[in-house]
Amino acid sequence: MNLSEMFRNGGPFMNFISLMALIAVGVTVWKIVQMATKKEYNFKLLDLVLMAGALAAASGILSQIVGIVEALKAIREAADISPQIVMEGAMVSFYAPIWGFVVLIFSLIFHYVLKEIVKGKSI
Repeated sequence: MNLSEMFRNGGPFMNFISLMALIAVGVTVWKIVQMATKKEYNFKLLDLVLMAGALAAASGILSQIVGIVEALKAIREAADISPQIVMEGAMVSFYAPIWGFVVLIFSLIFHYVLKEIVKGKSI
């Protein structure tokens, strides 16, 4: 299974998680450009990078919970479900949390690096 299939199978929360990733990257690039061109070193918007990552991870967990609840409803209503189908659904339920935590890890790195640069120039 390739990355685009995982994204499609991950559910509707994958778009929101990706939006949070774009916000984190966008603010990081904005701050780097601001530091490089205008020589402005401030903490404005740094928390937005961290918040985007946290929202991405929380949305991934929420997506998994919603997906598992829906799957359990379907299993309850079905007469006979093969274990392979249940296992495939369980594996798919982890796509959104994995993507959310990847976004969180990168946003933590971005936040830390930007914060240290700003702190270093403030001294």
